[in-house]
Amino acid sequence: MTKKIPGPYPDSEMKHFLDTFLYTESAFLIDEVIAMDPKEHSIEARMDTLRPLPFSQAQRVSPNHPAHVSGAEIVMTTGSLGCLHAWFFHGCRWDEGWAGFGNRIHRADFKRLAEIGPPLHLKSKEVRKRSGANRVVMRVAFDFWQENELVYTSEQSAMFFKEKILSE
Repeated sequence: MTKKIPGPYPDSEMKHFLDTFLYTESAFLIDEVIAMDPKEHSIEARMDTLRPLPFSQAQRVSPNHPAHVSGAEIVMTTGSLGCLHAWFFHGCRWDEGWAGFGNRIHRADFKRLAEIGPPLHLKSKEVRKRSGANRVVMRVAFDFWQENELVYTSEQSAMFFKEKILSE
């Protein structure tokens, strides 16, 4: 059963996204889409840090190493946001032969630990894009906040291709 991700779209559209997504639902770490602006190519979302997180739940916690959202989960969340951009703003449908890959982290700054407990407020905005019939290339700026403090900021690029065979 597909989990429900509340947001400014028909439930059926997010169900279609998740049912055909390039990863299983457990790797989609976004719990709510707060806003989408197709004109500005921007998304605001929320990530619940109390949910099961694959790396964070494996942490050995101590006063010197407090429980936190791991960097791998932060980067995976940028990939999920990038896929939302591709789907909702560029029409890339996984079941129509589209696939995408992050291909460059231009800059990434972890400003402080993202603690387990308070949710993360996620913002993403395309700063460059090139679209064609079978290819979309985008550069996206990400800012992740927790309790009004910036925890992560980056610019990353991704490429999405339609029906491009990458392995045999």
